[in-house]
Amino acid sequence: MSYKKNINGKLALGYGSKYQLLRMLGWHRNDFNSIVAKTLNIDENINWLDFEYNGPCDDELLNLDFIVPLKSKWKEYWKCGNGGLNWDAVGLTCDGTYIFVEAKTHLTELNTAAGGSQKSIEHNKMRINDFIEKYGINSSAEKWIENHYQLANRLVITDFMNSNGYKAKLVYVLFENGFEYNASKDDSASKEEWIKVIDSELTEIGLKNTPAEKIFN
Repeated sequence: MSYKKNINGKLALGYGSKYQLLRMLGWHRNDFNSIVAKTLNIDENINWLDFEYNGPCDDELLNLDFIVPLKSKWKEYWKCGNGGLNWDAVGLTCDGTYIFVEAKTHLTELNTAAGGSQKSIEHNKMRINDFIEKYGINSSAEKWIENHYQLANRLVITDFMNSNGYKAKLVYVLFENGFEYNASKDDSASKEEWIKVIDSELTEIGLKNTPAEKIFN
């Protein structure tokens, strides 16, 4: 069998966000579902969508390719380049709510800048500005693009879903001491440190105490 280009990063054994999330979904799914359900105030019966087969790592779910009516519409709305937004996991609840999961194990993963062509960046900056204006956020797209681009595009796509007749929630799963088996990584965090850093990020981009905060957990 020949494989297409893989869009999933290498799976480490014993550490890293991919390993930790796969561990929770495979060995501790009931406990994980319970935590997610309690956080979102939803039913614990969550169906986690399968990845596509593609070699040892397989392919993460990309953009909104798993929702046929929105697949092309999203790519017109947001310039995805050769790839786009890849999800660590996507869940679907009994009432049709999609749960978008972004998993992190070390602090530097939160600092992301926009990539791609200048034309694409300008287009996406316009979409971020639309989001900022819609929710009355006291911030600028430039600030989001410079250091918080991943969070920005995930907020935009979640809002896009909700604005097109679907229900969606964005969930960041932050693992404590995610690199404890890898001495080369020294920026893993405790629960208290994660809370402090996330709170600081949401404050910096102006999301705190705005209606937009409700779509992010």
